[in-house]
Amino acid sequence: MTQHRIAVAARKGGVGKTTVACSLASVLAFQGKRVLVVDLDPQSNAGYVLGVDPTALGTAELLSGNAPKPLEAAPNLHVLPGGPDLTDHNIQTLDPEDLADAVAPLNYDVLIFDCPPGVEYLERLGLVAADVALVCTDAHPLAVVGAGRVLNELNLRQQKGRKGAKRWALVLSKIDLRRSMDRAIDEQLAVTYPSIKRLTVHQDSALAWAAAERVPLMQSEPNSKGAKDLMAIAEWILNG
Repeated sequence: MTQHRIAVAARKGGVGKTTVACSLASVLAFQGKRVLVVDLDPQSNAGYVLGVDPTALGTAELLSGNAPKPLEAAPNLHVLPGGPDLTDHNIQTLDPEDLADAVAPLNYDVLIFDCPPGVEYLERLGLVAADVALVCTDAHPLAVVGAGRVLNELNLRQQKGRKGAKRWALVLSKIDLRRSMDRAIDEQLAVTYPSIKRLTVHQDSALAWAAAERVPLMQSEPNSKGAKDLMAIAEWILNG
């Protein structure tokens, strides 16, 4: 069995990273893949968005050497919640490869690591455990800068032959083509990162409502524009 391990990262908050991670998980589960979302965010937003108890034992417990039971959010879709225990000193001092070691025995077709914004030691755990990385940005200049920092880390690890994602793409999130900055962002990134795949998730209220109502996307709005965008991302991951 080929297991796909996907890190979803964005150094800046508020760019739709958790929405992308959770919606992608819902799409892949709907397609019959057994999916586990590993929430690396101390705020535990992925657990909340997918409708499970965000305060339950989860990723911090896993990183502490224990075996927490993943929570079922939908058929084929499970979650290990994040939470404030991820800021514990013992987790801050983990080796970057420790998450990869901890998830190795887990029997899922897809692991999705929802990396936190601005917490680099937790983000690094996800990037190192993954074989594919989705680097999210919206059209805000600071978001683009943050995405660039993640891309630099991925490039450095690859150049040094270190463990971690070997394939990555930029995900342009919350894109509304009625806005001039959003219309320009794809062209700007094509110039700056000509060799990196660019994938787009358009602004879609269906994504926001799924998160707000705590229902996985494919259970709430499977025919939405956002769902189709995430299906295209899933296709690139599985077959790209």
